[in-house]
Amino acid sequence: MKFRSNVYRIQPILLIAVFTLIACSTQKPFTTSLPKQALLRKDQQQAAFQIDTLLDHAETQMGWWGVKVQYARTGEVVYERNASKLFMPASNMKMYTTAAALCLLGPQYRYETDFLMAGTLDEAGVLKGDLVIKGSGDPTWSWRFFDRNYDSLMVCFVDSLKARGITRIQGRIIGDDNIFDDEVLGYGWSWDDESYYYAAQISGLSYNENYIDFILMPDTLNPGNPVTIEPHPRTSYLNVRNELISVHSDSSTEWDYGRERGTNNGWFKGDYRIEAGETERTITVDNPTRFAAHVLKERLQDAGIQVDGDPLDADELSDSLNYELMLPLFRYASHPLSDIISKVNRPSQNFIAETLMKTLGVEFGEAGSSREGRKIEMMLFDSLGMDTENLKLRDGSGLARHNLVSPNTSAALLQMMWDHPYRSYYMESLPLSGVTGTIRKRALGTSAEGNVRAKTGTIGWVRALSGYTWTQSGEPIIFTLMVNHYTIPTYKVNLMLDEIVTILSDME
Repeated sequence: MKFRSNVYRIQPILLIAVFTLIACSTQKPFTTSLPKQALLRKDQQQAAFQIDTLLDHAETQMGWWGVKVQYARTGEVVYERNASKLFMPASNMKMYTTAAALCLLGPQYRYETDFLMAGTLDEAGVLKGDLVIKGSGDPTWSWRFFDRNYDSLMVCFVDSLKARGITRIQGRIIGDDNIFDDEVLGYGWSWDDESYYYAAQISGLSYNENYIDFILMPDTLNPGNPVTIEPHPRTSYLNVRNELISVHSDSSTEWDYGRERGTNNGWFKGDYRIEAGETERTITVDNPTRFAAHVLKERLQDAGIQVDGDPLDADELSDSLNYELMLPLFRYASHPLSDIISKVNRPSQNFIAETLMKTLGVEFGEAGSSREGRKIEMMLFDSLGMDTENLKLRDGSGLARHNLVSPNTSAALLQMMWDHPYRSYYMESLPLSGVTGTIRKRALGTSAEGNVRAKTGTIGWVRALSGYTWTQSGEPIIFTLMVNHYTIPTYKVNLMLDEIVTILSDME
């Protein structure tokens, strides 16, 4: 009986505990006597929670995310996920290339290209000899730097030659690209990209970023006729076979274009729907040096200056050029580097980025090569205290899938440039969300619109977005977001990237 009485004594206590638990479980949130603010997450904790929730429920289970978010002024970490792991950065690699170029060359750096004559100039203005262009690696001979005008730069060169009294060239136009090595493609680039503008050849003498734009115009009145194909710049350098036919909208259509490897033979073929209207496609050229000389000859002859010989790449000569025996005609100076890096980062331009990497090899290394440029970049980053042990740079643009970086390293790079005296030049070079460059149509209608300076990254199954944003109170935030090996549609990944920067922009 004593045992039973003890049990009866304990039961009321258990019942009280049970009722207490039930009562607590039915309470509404924040109805305890504790202050409400004590239970609320800090603002950055709330942002971290939102990002975590978004990524935990994302449809990217087959891939993986790398994220690092920190305050720019203090370096305090807001959020990180797989921050020490290595990822393919795609065009986020351009952040590294342009940062190194800006730090080492300075914002006022300009390329200088010399025009010389190997021969004599008589009283009638006849150059009895060759016109030589000594390339400097200048990537700015492009419509991109001249308000989309393909001809204005060549017209400038023609006028400069006229000003020297030249009326005829009884020789050749020779381009010298030997400031760079002869590796015309980036390390690890895919062979089947060669025809497309984003994989244009790299040269010490280049024109129009080493591709030709083609405007396609269907024959709207006569289905069955070829599509009109108009090259920009106007040139005969690329031989184009046109087998592209205008067809009605109710016809099944399939068309393609490209260039035969190792040649300047291009092609368009297939059926092109009339209702598609005018469109533009680009094809790269083989041997950019000869291309530049070829177009200059065409423009000179358009201006009435006869050029007797064929355009040449200096590598085609049996003997080396002897500059000591030449006379200078004029020197052309490029746009400043501050403008050049903007033309890299905003549209994500591969060719210019690769040129900058080789330029670092010319100016600070032993050769104008990507290998030497990479070495200089790594030395710079190491000297500034960045963790370079797991930083694998292979090209300057990010087109190669052999580049590997971690979110920690990219955040350190962005922190380095935030603290650098050239911060404003670097920031200005990055696209502005909803306004310029590759993010001009991103984050529209959110707090992130017009508030994010960031570089995109895009290759197959890789997306990245890294840069700076500002909270509602104006606090600067550094972020780097990378996702590799996802299998869902790309637009869904872009929406997630935009949602994360919006979460950061919403912070107080």
